[in-house]
Amino acid sequence: MRNIWNIFRADWRRLTASVVAVVVLLGLCLVPCLYAWFNILSNWDPYGVASTSRIKVAVASEDQGYQVMGLELNIGELVLQGLESNDQMGWVFVDDADTALSGVESGEYYAALVVPEEFTGDFVSILTGDLRHPQIQYYENEKKNAIAPKITSKAKTAVQEQINTTVVGKAAEALTTVGTVCKAMGLDSQDLADGIMDKLTSARQETAQIQKVLVSLKDVMDGADSLLAAASVTIRDAQSAIDDAGGAVGGTVQVIGTGMTSANETNSDLLTVLDSADKLLADLDAMLRETGVAGIEETIQANMIARVDEVIVRLTAARDEAEASGDANTAQQLQAVIDGLVDLKEAIGTVSTGGALEPVLDTLAQVRQQLRAAAVNTNQQVNDYLQAAGAQAQASLRAIQQLLDAVAGSLGGVSGTLDGYASAMTTVQPTLDAGITLAGTVEKYLTDIEDDVRRITGSDAFRRFTELMESSDADSMADYLTSPVQMNTEIIYEIKDYGAAMSPYYVMLALFVGSLLTAVMLKVPVTQPEFAGCRAVQRYFGRFITFFLMAMAQALVTAFGCLYFVGMEPAEPALFVLACCLCSLNFACMNYALVYALDNVGMALSVIIMVIQVAGSGGSYPIHVLPQIFQTLYPFMPFHYGMDMIRETVGGMYGHTYRNCALVLLGMCVLFTVLGLVLYYPARRLNAAIAASKEKSGIM
Repeated sequence: MRNIWNIFRADWRRLTASVVAVVVLLGLCLVPCLYAWFNILSNWDPYGVASTSRIKVAVASEDQGYQVMGLELNIGELVLQGLESNDQMGWVFVDDADTALSGVESGEYYAALVVPEEFTGDFVSILTGDLRHPQIQYYENEKKNAIAPKITSKAKTAVQEQINTTVVGKAAEALTTVGTVCKAMGLDSQDLADGIMDKLTSARQETAQIQKVLVSLKDVMDGADSLLAAASVTIRDAQSAIDDAGGAVGGTVQVIGTGMTSANETNSDLLTVLDSADKLLADLDAMLRETGVAGIEETIQANMIARVDEVIVRLTAARDEAEASGDANTAQQLQAVIDGLVDLKEAIGTVSTGGALEPVLDTLAQVRQQLRAAAVNTNQQVNDYLQAAGAQAQASLRAIQQLLDAVAGSLGGVSGTLDGYASAMTTVQPTLDAGITLAGTVEKYLTDIEDDVRRITGSDAFRRFTELMESSDADSMADYLTSPVQMNTEIIYEIKDYGAAMSPYYVMLALFVGSLLTAVMLKVPVTQPEFAGCRAVQRYFGRFITFFLMAMAQALVTAFGCLYFVGMEPAEPALFVLACCLCSLNFACMNYALVYALDNVGMALSVIIMVIQVAGSGGSYPIHVLPQIFQTLYPFMPFHYGMDMIRETVGGMYGHTYRNCALVLLGMCVLFTVLGLVLYYPARRLNAAIAASKEKSGIM
């Protein structure tokens, strides 16, 4: 212990013997403190009105205004008038948008707000049904400063609040006017509420009635579906029957053709019979003329009579057939011929008894003449009948066919129409179902709205609102409509100034820099010959006392400067000073141990540790928004525990946070001390080699 004390006394004798050394010591105590003080002061209230009012923001209005019911309205001008009394930003009112924009681009203004030409028109578009959202053009220069855009964003908020205040103020004036008029007319808020409830109830009932009508219509359409299906079946049956009738007409044509063919054949047969009879009579005439009366024998006579009977039989059959077919004229002519043949047969019988031949020949000629006349008349009648009957049948059949075609076409059109109706009903069915569902939904919504209105109109808030509306106090109404909900903010661990909130970070950084400068400016190893026999532990702590005193001096100057020069008002001033001393002790132990054990390498490690803690200790931003590597290293950083201690003293104490952080920092002091002593001997050769290499460079 005596050697430790001797090393300390020797160090201070040498330091105080040199004016330069004393100045350096004073500088080591003051320079780091200045870093903390000035940074705290520069960030004392950057977001306050006193600071933001010096940030220039250009404002220009090109709003052309709008006429509403004969009144000229220009919200852009109202906004500018409101901003003239707003001191949140340094508003600069320029003539046009080009001037504002060029100022932002040149850096003269941090930001610019431009009210466009159609701003008021867009605002009142709700009255015309063509709703357009009003927009304000906002320009900001992010190159000029990294934090300025965050501050100038308050300009956007200020303008929005100003517009809300202006518009809501006008609305409040209108509402109070309405309230005054209603009051003068003897109408109170309850009358209006009852009127609204009546309208809602009526709308709900009408919606329910519409739903019932739609359901009935759906039932009708379901029945019509069945009727259309039955009608389609009936039309298909009718079309089938018409097709059958068309076939029957074709069959009738065939039957008529067959009948005419049969009639022609019958006529031909009759003509054949008549020709045969005429030929037979011709043969008989020739035979009589050749044989004469004297030459007629009984055999010849019998043969002639037989042949006449044959003709009579054939003509009798033809006559019967004509009678059966209703051709009385032909039957009469054939009967006359038959009668002539009967007379001829009797005349032939008289020849054999010595009668004259001339009467027989005359009779034969007469019969043949009748036979030919009958043949000609029969053939002419048959032909005339067939032609007339055929023409009439063809005309009738054509008329029938045309009628069938017309009926078939009509049925086809009816079938197409029914198919169209069926298709339309199929399409309408989902729409009808959707309409029924929608009507039910609307009815439910109206019921809910009715309940909500009933609940609102019966509330104390509605009563107070109507009282305010009837009070003719437009300002109170505007305040209420602008901020219907008041946020009751209760600050836990209040820190009034932003600089005070940032003081833990800047104090930590100043104390660490002071400790690092001390380790760089003062020699860490004890190289005096009179202490060569001292053990490494004695040399370590003998020189460390000087570093400890420097650390305490830096901590006390920094802490008291924050309290009395900067003007901080921590919740626990004494603990604030103690926290600064503990943090400075921790940094002194760490930097002294690293430089004592590793010399130049230790200095480099101290700088690296400082850089890592500056970036990742959560001094400016929450640790959770930093990259994962810093979140991983965060529990091992001395800054972490030092800033938490100072935050406790600045904002207010919570539990044992202060004590726990102090114990962690003291534990780190012990760890760094052990590390410095353990690494001293193993690193001596490395340190000597690095020092020799620096010496050879000539400039290090």
